[in-house]
Amino acid sequence: ASLDADSWGWSWSATVPASQESRVRSSTLGEFVELIATVNGTALRLVVERLARSRQFGKSALKISGRGRAAWLADPHSPIQTVINTETRTAQQLLADALMVNGVPIGWTVDWQLEDWSVPAGLWSHTGTYLSAAIRIAESGGGYVQADNTLQTLHILPVYPVAPWLWSGETPDITLPEDVCTTEEIEWQDKPAYNAVYIIGGQGGRQDKIKRTGTAGDVYAPTVVDPLATDTVMTRQRGLRVIADTGRQAHVGLKLPILAETGIIKPGSLIQYTEQGETHVGLSRAVSLHYEFPKVRQTVRIETHELEPV
Repeated sequence: ASLDADSWGWSWSATVPASQESRVRSSTLGEFVELIATVNGTALRLVVERLARSRQFGKSALKISGRGRAAWLADPHSPIQTVINTETRTAQQLLADALMVNGVPIGWTVDWQLEDWSVPAGLWSHTGTYLSAAIRIAESGGGYVQADNTLQTLHILPVYPVAPWLWSGETPDITLPEDVCTTEEIEWQDKPAYNAVYIIGGQGGRQDKIKRTGTAGDVYAPTVVDPLATDTVMTRQRGLRVIADTGRQAHVGLKLPILAETGIIKPGSLIQYTEQGETHVGLSRAVSLHYEFPKVRQTVRIETHELEPV
């Protein structure tokens, strides 16, 4: 199973005995089975979307795969609908409205962890699935969607809860002991050293320059144009996402057990770890699980920054 900050939920695959076909395959066209996989005490509620059978050495097995429970809100399971705001609403209210049919909630709730902002009437319009509407609203505010492991809840999280140049002064969410981690890979990325960006809305929207404090604000990222840029709260959050993802970075893959102290390390946690005797702080961006009874391991991808003085 794997989850990353660019995806709204888990993708997964498993192999089970062919004798379990009646338990993992729906007998009705268009219906899909939900399973609960429990990994070291953590439950993942999953939708079986694909199924194949293989035979080898007289043994028959099923390969099953799919996505997390929020797959019901995505293509091809979700209806396509058009939503607009006929009155002033906050971004959070727009998302709640998008998770309705004829004014009736569809049963999914929102855990909103961005700063909210006001959107005047007529500036929000979207045609797509329930989930594509959620992704669009989250993205506008510098965030992303992460569906809950088991509940009918969409968590709306900031891509950068704290700017990378402030990480060293933060208390990490998780500190990983060096003796339990194996460094699987390091990918170095050099991105433009932007320190400013313009965020521009539509008619009557904002036109704000967002810059990194302490810099000249003279190296501009490409301008972001977004109809939902209607408030300085939005432009600041969206601008941070742009100018934080810059400069020299290392994306480190660490393989470790699922510890009682950490559980499954999902995207969005500030991680402190030690590699070859040197301590680093970074933000978890992805996790993959490999479970072959009785052993389970997780590989966590962590984004770190090599910061230039300002």
